[in-house]
Amino acid sequence: MPRQRIHVQLDGLVAVHAVRAVWTALGAVPGVLSAEVTMQGAVLEVEGDLDRPALDAALDAAGVSVRSIRVEARVLPIL
Repeated sequence: MPRQRIHVQLDGLVAVHAVRAVWTALGAVPGVLSAEVTMQGAVLEVEGDLDRPALDAALDAAGVSVRSIRVEARVLPIL
């Protein structure tokens, strides 16, 4: 399964504690291998397709919502 790097902008990240809550919640989303969470949003490393309903449910439990999602295009290096 191909890996994807996904940038997620979030609404509701109003405190540093929310960053930790989001990071913890993202651990429950199937396929998410890692997450870098800041006050601006999250960058996810995902195996296969992102399960959007599971993502929305996990983030809702953390008290935030998705503003936008952008999948980073994978580019092969040119030698």
